[in-house]
Amino acid sequence: MFFAHVGQLFIVLSLAEISSMVPTGGQYRWVSALAAPRYQQFLSYFTGSLCSIGWQARLTAICHILAGVILALVDTNHDEFSPARWQRNILTLGVVVVVSAFVALAASHLSVAEGLFAICHVYALVPIVVSLWVLAPKQPIAKVFLDCTDNGGDWPSPVLGVLVGQIPAFFTVLGSEATVHISEEVEEPETVLPRCMLWSYLANLPGTLLLLLTYAFNVTDLAATAEAIVPFASVLSMALQSAAATTGFLVVVMSLLFMIAATTMVTTSRYLFTFGSFGRVDSRLQVPLNAIYSTVFFALVLVLANMATTAPLNTMMGLTVATLMTTYIIVIGSLIRKRLRGDDIPPVLYSIWAFFWSFWPTQNSSRAADMNWTVLLYFFVVGYALCFFISGQRRFRQRPMEMMPTWTPR
Repeated sequence: MFFAHVGQLFIVLSLAEISSMVPTGGQYRWVSALAAPRYQQFLSYFTGSLCSIGWQARLTAICHILAGVILALVDTNHDEFSPARWQRNILTLGVVVVVSAFVALAASHLSVAEGLFAICHVYALVPIVVSLWVLAPKQPIAKVFLDCTDNGGDWPSPVLGVLVGQIPAFFTVLGSEATVHISEEVEEPETVLPRCMLWSYLANLPGTLLLLLTYAFNVTDLAATAEAIVPFASVLSMALQSAAATTGFLVVVMSLLFMIAATTMVTTSRYLFTFGSFGRVDSRLQVPLNAIYSTVFFALVLVLANMATTAPLNTMMGLTVATLMTTYIIVIGSLIRKRLRGDDIPPVLYSIWAFFWSFWPTQNSSRAADMNWTVLLYFFVVGYALCFFISGQRRFRQRPMEMMPTWTPR
């Protein structure tokens, strides 16, 4: 997790600098501004397609995590309950629909909800961390930092097991460019957006690392924790030894995850809206309903495609990492070409590193159910985007740079 944060910091710095030069739209417009004229239109469309898939997959993964928390709540209060994988998949679709309805119907109140979320995001950390440090049994320092065990992955070495297990860490640190996708609603975005991207990332680092250390020291039974519906719910339950207290903390976490899903839906729908050449906005609700509908449909397809796998969340997170890291590689690579110097080599190398590991499964197994299907979904998306572009869609699209608004500096 630490190395993921350091690597992603290079990417955030690069994207923040690019957003100060091209403060609108996101990756597909950045590529349009920086890429070689010969490949500008194709790379812009290709980057925009992958970015839209990445954000939709990210939303689906977050809703899948939220569905797991709901099942963990039921499991905490009903000992006879035995959740099945299909229940979580169906519940994921329900969560996506509820989040979509909330974003569509409560659009005028989202700023208030996000303000409350920001407050809870900060203050909910304290009671959770303090409770775990005070009540939970602790692992010795040597075991936390020096002991490497294979938890059923059957990889040849612990080092390879650690590298394969990076996908959740990559997924956690992604999404810093979210504010760029609503840049049309921001005044003076050339200064506001880079600051928001950098400081929001840096401000979350201490809390994330504190939670990571707390979690590492308080996981006493690694095998049992890994088998739980939601591992952190198992850690809370063992630490608090109270169904009521565990339920209270899980409700707080569930509320935070719901708002994360809502803000992700806002980002995803706004991005699809702008990438779709400023498509239709519902006149009554003032939200891009078509973009929301397409996101719900994508979540349905992704959940159904992962029904047979034993690790659907890993595939969802892997698809998110693979697609978004591809856009980072193209954007930063275009910037390197523009400058013809190596200032941005660290972020592009980290993007390639994360892209490579995003396709690996959690277990060294030849069973189809244990496979990480990210590789199949990724190349299907790439093939679809290429076919859609080549078949003539490019004739009906303006170049993104032709649609860029201009700002008058104050």
